[in-house]
Amino acid sequence: MNKEDYDNLVDKKIKYLSLDGNNKKINLDLNNSVILSGSFNPLHKGHTELLIASEKEIAAKPLFEISIFNVDKNQIDFFNLNERIKQFRSIGKLIVTNSPTFTEKSSIFKKSIFVVGYDTALRLIDKKYYSYNINDAYNEIKKNGCSFLVTGRYIDKKYYDPNEIDYGEFKDFFSILPENKFRLDISSTILRNDYSSAKDKFAA
Repeated sequence: MNKEDYDNLVDKKIKYLSLDGNNKKINLDLNNSVILSGSFNPLHKGHTELLIASEKEIAAKPLFEISIFNVDKNQIDFFNLNERIKQFRSIGKLIVTNSPTFTEKSSIFKKSIFVVGYDTALRLIDKKYYSYNINDAYNEIKKNGCSFLVTGRYIDKKYYDPNEIDYGEFKDFFSILPENKFRLDISSTILRNDYSSAKDKFAA
């Protein structure tokens, strides 16, 4: 990605940029897709295999998405964004957006399904996660024809099953990717921690 495109995203002059498997800009119909959003720091086998399993479950075109803005993290700077983009060469199509929330993402990826983990699903039904009315958020998601596919997550040496979540009044927005169709106990956090530990041992 060049600096002009990055600045246009930051300044919200454009909403997104589509990149092919060679990191080249392309025009792409984003509707009717299955999307795995994340910071991908780093991209790993769990991400790629999850999107493959989700594509089989949903039968829609698979896309990865990175937002330069995130509700819980700092803005991704130009250098780090390009380092993350490089990971997707020969892996799949990547959409770079400036939309930190799924409500905003739903206006870009209409009639699509977002793949989320157990922990993200919990936040999606937690009113404290929203700076505005949660029902307004889901009304917008519904208007755009979007929903969520939830997978289990391995967190702190324990597997969390999405079937155990009480989705309450929003249950119609969520479907489950069963454990027998996808489970891989790995995360970017684990990989970063393992890398840091290895660096510390080498430095010592």
